[in-house]
Amino acid sequence: MDARQQKTYARLSATVLDLATRGPVTEITVSALAAAAGVHRSTVYEYATSPAHLLEQVLRGELDDLRAQYLVDVDPADAAAAVVGVTRAVLRHVDEYDAVYRRGLGAESGAASLHAMLSEHFQASIDLLLDQHSLVVPADDEVERRAVARYLADGTIGAIDVWLTRPRPRDVDAFLALVGRLTPAWWP
Repeated sequence: MDARQQKTYARLSATVLDLATRGPVTEITVSALAAAAGVHRSTVYEYATSPAHLLEQVLRGELDDLRAQYLVDVDPADAAAAVVGVTRAVLRHVDEYDAVYRRGLGAESGAASLHAMLSEHFQASIDLLLDQHSLVVPADDEVERRAVARYLADGTIGAIDVWLTRPRPRDVDAFLALVGRLTPAWWP
């Protein structure tokens, strides 16, 4: 992206986050997003197929940055600290956009569900740790390895969904302690 495109994407990103904080992303029209961002309607389609798609892209981008910051080239001896660090950072991210995630993870989220996006992100993070041999999980083959990643990812998302029902300020350390009690002993 050139500088102008980056500026436009940043404006659209901030606008969709603001609008999704105030109400369900499914109620945001492309026209409303474009008007609020000060761009033409066709410009929105250059970056995403819908406001919900743009919201997912923005959130996924922030989560991917956290993965890169904490999990790339992790030595096995540092895996536990890396997992705790990235989980803490993800929780701060989720808490920052709590209204968006409360709507996007809840049972009523429907087509605007963020569960699949978070699941894919967490599974990719686990796969990264496994691929670079930072972690080893008890799996006999690739199907079991995928099952382990999915189990850990979706379980974490369920716990985050419940954590979001707590009033702010939310206790990240209490969440990490709970997840520590819930996850298998072989998980750092």
